[in-house]
Order: sequence, then structure tokens, then C-alpha cells
Amino acid sequence: MTKVLWATLSLTGFIGAIVGFALPIIPGLPFLLLMLHSLKKCSPRLYQRLLQTRLALWVQKHEPKVMKKAV
Repeated sequence: MTKVLWATLSLTGFIGAIVGFALPIIPGLPFLLLMLHSLKKCSPRLYQRLLQTRLALWVQKHEPKVMKKAV
């Protein structure tokens, strides 16, 4: 039952992100974050595969090191 809920939220987030990126009135980023979080809960293996894509690896490499000073 919970996997169905997470899968539904993931699909809703995906559709909302596409609509949000196509229409300037609706923000797409919150829907994208909803999709990624629910995808992580629904299918951890697919989430790990997404983290290994070229885009995700580039973002991880070039993310700002703001918290490095705090540690």
C-alpha cells in the first residue's frame, strides 16, 4: 500500500514538474523535489541509478562547498 502511495506521488510530481517547466506561472522545482523524494521511498534501486547519471555526478562534483567551513 505504501509503495503505491509513493509511486502515485512520484508520478504526480513528474507531471507537475513538466507542467511547471512548460508554464511560467507554476513553479516546477517543488514538483521535481517531490518526485525525487517519493521515488527514493518507492524504489531505492532506481534512485541510486539516477544518482549515477552524468548530470547527477556533475552536480555532486560542482556543488558549492558552503558547509565545509562549519565542519
